[in-house]
Amino acid sequence: MRALPLTTSLLLVTLAGCRGSDGSMAPFPPPVVPSLESVNFALLGSGKVAFERIGVETGYGAVYVIDATAGTSAHYFDNTVEFGAAISPDGRRIAYTSYDEATFYDVFVANINGTSPQHVTRFPLQEGPPSWTTDGAKIVVAGAPAGSQVHHAYSQSAVNNPTDQIKLTNFNVSPGVPVTCPVFFDNASRISVSSQGTLAFACLTSEIDVVSASGSLSAFYRPSRADRSRWPNVFAPAWSPDGSKLAFIETTSNIDANLLVSSYAIQVMNADGTNVTTLATAPIAAAANVYPGGSWMGLNNFSICWMPDGSRLVFNIPETQLVGHLWVVQADGTGLTQLTSTPLVWDRSPSCSVS
Repeated sequence: MRALPLTTSLLLVTLAGCRGSDGSMAPFPPPVVPSLESVNFALLGSGKVAFERIGVETGYGAVYVIDATAGTSAHYFDNTVEFGAAISPDGRRIAYTSYDEATFYDVFVANINGTSPQHVTRFPLQEGPPSWTTDGAKIVVAGAPAGSQVHHAYSQSAVNNPTDQIKLTNFNVSPGVPVTCPVFFDNASRISVSSQGTLAFACLTSEIDVVSASGSLSAFYRPSRADRSRWPNVFAPAWSPDGSKLAFIETTSNIDANLLVSSYAIQVMNADGTNVTTLATAPIAAAANVYPGGSWMGLNNFSICWMPDGSRLVFNIPETQLVGHLWVVQADGTGLTQLTSTPLVWDRSPSCSVS
């Protein structure tokens, strides 16, 4: 039997209701979509940011779109998205992963306002959060057959055309042999695609790998793990618009204590893995009980994107196991500012677009 995602399980509990004094079922009111507070559009400059917001109390969520250029915001895809969502480079469409009875988790593409959803991928794999190629023509996603420990990157046109599906990587893990990077060991992490077609992803949360379109390793960053009291994990690499840099999230924990995250940093490095620079940091209190990867749907929690002009980065910072918000920082490391602030929500998977 398929285990229901946490968001779905919580929603079913909410919809089930409870028994009244006469023993009859008294359903709870329908779940309320978490509202989007007023945000400072100037923090983003121009362009759009799409992200997923999940309500802590109900597990009910939606995709929210902030249009900094127009000075507007709205929500769509109520309780639809399992992984994602990724806004297309032109800001007109959203790609996301949702459940399908026949082929498990598949990628769908719809207009940014939730209309005209199209079932894009149909191969019998469990796909994770999708990404777009920079020309908006294709989606890239990690997938694997049910039960497989190794995932691979696939590309396909952003329309229902499985005949042009391409397998981009071919990782191998031999039984009884320790797993070594590069490899996709979890499909909950988004693959970032540069303007040159180069892939970047986090391998086992222990290193950032840069892989060519043919699947060969071209660069990597592996943080030192000499100090077990400051054990690093890395997540969510994202290419800059010009493909010259990668931003990613790095956390530290005490591996001999309780693994709780004690610090959180936005790092940037060159495409060849050199010149790793810390742009912003945030201390995480032990009382927050934040673990590497967070709680809502695992590694998809920690994510980051560049605004289209390359001047700003948008990312989420966890505050507790179930609460986190979006922040913005300038590409030179200045101006770290909180963007969203509604209580009792988890904001994740920010995705940026040009218009």
